[in-house]
Amino acid sequence: MYNEKKLHPITLVTTAYSRLVSFIWPIIFFAFSSSRLDGFGLILTVLSITIFGLVYLADVLRFVRTTYWIEGNRFVVKSGLFVQNEKDVQITRIQSIDYSEDIVHRFFNATKLEIKTPGKGIVLDALSKENALQLANQLHFLKETFLVSERKSTTEPQIDRHSGFSLQKAGVTRTVYTMSLVDILKMNVMGGSVIKGFIVFVGAINIFGELIPDALFDQARTFVSQTAIVSILLLSIGVFLLLFFIGSVLSIIKNFEYKVDVTNNYLTIEKGLLEVKSQTIAVANIQSVWEKQNWVQKLAGYTTFSVGITSDENVADKKDTSEATEKGEIILLPLVKTKQLAVLRAEIVPQFICQPAQPVVPLRSWRRFIQVPLLIWISLSLLVSYILWPFAWIIGAVMSLLTILYGYRSYKRTGYTLSEAEITFQLPKFISTETVYLRRDRILNLTVKQTPFLKKSHLGKVEVSSALGDSAQVKQLSFIEEADCERIFNWFLTTERSKEYGTGNKDSSPSIEAMAHSRVHE
Repeated sequence: MYNEKKLHPITLVTTAYSRLVSFIWPIIFFAFSSSRLDGFGLILTVLSITIFGLVYLADVLRFVRTTYWIEGNRFVVKSGLFVQNEKDVQITRIQSIDYSEDIVHRFFNATKLEIKTPGKGIVLDALSKENALQLANQLHFLKETFLVSERKSTTEPQIDRHSGFSLQKAGVTRTVYTMSLVDILKMNVMGGSVIKGFIVFVGAINIFGELIPDALFDQARTFVSQTAIVSILLLSIGVFLLLFFIGSVLSIIKNFEYKVDVTNNYLTIEKGLLEVKSQTIAVANIQSVWEKQNWVQKLAGYTTFSVGITSDENVADKKDTSEATEKGEIILLPLVKTKQLAVLRAEIVPQFICQPAQPVVPLRSWRRFIQVPLLIWISLSLLVSYILWPFAWIIGAVMSLLTILYGYRSYKRTGYTLSEAEITFQLPKFISTETVYLRRDRILNLTVKQTPFLKKSHLGKVEVSSALGDSAQVKQLSFIEEADCERIFNWFLTTERSKEYGTGNKDSSPSIEAMAHSRVHE
């Protein structure tokens, strides 16, 4: 057993910074709104400061009572405010050791360390860089030693003294993807930074709206009513550029010096300006991969490439430094040229074939993509026009037209492709197209659905579920031929590698009624 160690005292500063960021906006809002709230705002301000003090006091006590150590094949952290609890991970199951450094960490030459395993993770905030590097190297060393011991190898163990927090090694790690400032700006143009800026703008107005005098709003309305159309147009362009600038700045801060490194069977993402982050992904644990390409990206010859993983823990944990969303998606290549993607995929996820999908929806199915939403829009717009607003039918007509266009696009682009161990789904969205690649051994269940109306038309739906995040993702091919449903179902059940897909004996295939009620093994 190694001696128990405590977190670096700088933890008190980093914790105070995190708490202050959480409390600063309510305190400012109540402080400036006290006059409008008849003095009650002052009470709320004092209350917010008091709560901040009590919460931070609890953080101080928790810091004093937190220790960590290594015991055999276990890395243990003991912590607790009143009752101390032990949390441990098996060293041999560690997938990655990642780091994150915000402004305070970098100022004091400290880092936040996150130790991840398939089931759970441990976060240490904060350690000095020297201690963090020493701990990371020690854990990597012990992991390789234990694994060699378990295999009872007679050869001399090749222990790697890593030079970083992740699995990167000199001479082995290679950088496969980087983003320059120009690339980040391109990504913002194609990916909607204006919308992000608009969200920030609206949020700021909601927070500080009480601080803006009513007379200023009156002057703005007067200005708009008395200004020429050309001036309003120029003003709109100025607002558009401002929002683009805000979105670009936020994106540059987040994605500064973005790069993806490959080390043996691991991927490492590093990025950040104010807060530098590193995240390591085990290639063997990638559940699915997919591309998303909107209309602007398609015209410019670019796309976005993502991977799906299972969460280590509840990703809503504020201490989690992972870039995975709540659904388990990691955007690995935010913007990459379509012509270069095939080469990058072969380096990053060599276990995936990634064959292009072929459209398969028959002509008689295209109306099924639009009939239900079209009926909803027409009924809703007529009802609102009759009861509330006479011109609501105009909005209904526009949305109905968009529904028809989207339905036709879904009919033209929905498709799939089968290979020996992988299936490709192509699923059109409203402004983009999503292409999903799933390996058969990573599919949790596959279901064929068929209503009486679809059965009469010899059509069906195929629903595939695979692990993603802390639950699962579901992808569905809609209104395809009944024969395609049987083909996909037989492919999923097939274990013989030599079988020719879609050419089997039809009499030996399960019926569509049997498939419609199937929930295949996990």
